[in-house]
Amino acid sequence: MKKQDFDELKELSIQELEQKRMEVAKRLFDQRVQVRLGQMKNVRILRNLRKDIAQLNTLIQQKRMKNQRGTNGAK
Repeated sequence: MKKQDFDELKELSIQELEQKRMEVAKRLFDQRVQVRLGQMKNVRILRNLRKDIAQLNTLIQQKRMKNQRGTNGAK
């Protein structure tokens, strides 16, 4: 994921990030199937997709923590 794309993802809501994560996970699954069937030789794509999922998970967790701190501070 490019830095420009990553900066755009920071602006999305938690639900949108989770939807994006599901899309990337589906793409990862499809790519894995293609590698197993021998239709694709470039396995680096799998590594990049896993990294994208990890980045999305990090953003989701950060947003949840920020929301949680905001609600605790309001009490």
